[in-house]
Amino acid sequence: MRRRTVLSLTAVIAGVMTFGAVSTAHALWTTNDAVVVPELRTGALTFGASAPSQRVLSESGEPVEITLPGSEIAAVLDQGGLRTEPVIWRFQVSGAALGIAGLDYDITIGPQVWDDGRSADLTDGIAEDGTLLADSTVRIYPAGLGDDCSVIPEGVEGAEGEGAANVHLTDAVDRTLQEPAANPTGAEISQTWCVAMLWNHRADGLYVSEASAHGIAVDGSENRDFDTWEAAVAFPASLDAIGIYDHIAWAEGTGDDGTLSRDDSSWNGTVHPDPAGEPGLVIRIDPRVTNANPAIAPGDHATR
Repeated sequence: MRRRTVLSLTAVIAGVMTFGAVSTAHALWTTNDAVVVPELRTGALTFGASAPSQRVLSESGEPVEITLPGSEIAAVLDQGGLRTEPVIWRFQVSGAALGIAGLDYDITIGPQVWDDGRSADLTDGIAEDGTLLADSTVRIYPAGLGDDCSVIPEGVEGAEGEGAANVHLTDAVDRTLQEPAANPTGAEISQTWCVAMLWNHRADGLYVSEASAHGIAVDGSENRDFDTWEAAVAFPASLDAIGIYDHIAWAEGTGDDGTLSRDDSSWNGTVHPDPAGEPGLVIRIDPRVTNANPAIAPGDHATR
């Protein structure tokens, strides 16, 4: 396996690094959108992640977090039928490393987080009961060429053998964003990740039908045949019902002839929780600095 190494900076004039025409100390990690190219090619790094309406940058090599909104997870309720296409959401991992530095990263799953601040651990990938995620299967995997997300890893439907986990990561460990010493201009490099969400439709019933026929041929012989088929029936996707509420209405009135008439009617309705309360899913991306010098081990922070 290729060895990764931590960026080691050479102290220049009592540890002061000169960038451009300004003589000042400069942090190794930067939260600027663009990396400043140092006059002395000792190194500079930037790393972050983005998604619709989200952008986070690492200030000193710490992991960054983006959140898959609960509103996106709730979109699985719009899937109809027994076999449907998954809902796709994307996020990007971006960064750049100058000098002899490179960047690797790992992706892990954080907790489910509600709007009121409550959270539920997802260490084992098993979602909190009563959430839409608990009845869904989510796959997080790197996009293909052209940021294509159509090739979903096997097991996206929660097939037998996958266990009870609702969230699955594919190829999320030891990812290389940029090879060491491979970005002399400091251009930002981005990689797209896909999140495929599929509601685990379960058939509400399986109905078997049978048809048979018989007839007499011209020679007087009798012929018989039959066929069977089955059909699965599913109701629209929803959270588990809160309860069933019964309603009764009645009326009475007096007619022109003085007779008294009465009638009543009853009906019931099933009430489901509001899917707008679905918690978001935190996705963590942890950067790791690598180095062209094989004698130095990889790590989150560079050393001088």
